Amino acid sequence: MNIHGFSPYIFWSYNRTADLDPELIIKRVIIYGEVSDMILLATRTGKKEILKVIRNWTGREKYDKHLNFMER
Repeated sequence: MNIHGFSPYIFWSYNRTADLDPELIIKRVIIYGEVSDMILLATRTGKKEILKVIRNWTGREKYDKHLNFMER
């Protein structure tokens, strides 16, 4: 998935035209993204893919607030 359009600080170490694994993008947007990034993520990947990553995420307790927001 292309990272173009997301806030630059989320993927600061990657080229702005990079294609990354969708799971990596979902996790970084949930952790570091703004609401506008989460909306963009939902339009690009779809709810099922986001929920799948959230449910399989180990160590998710640290990000409970972010994950609860995305699940709703």
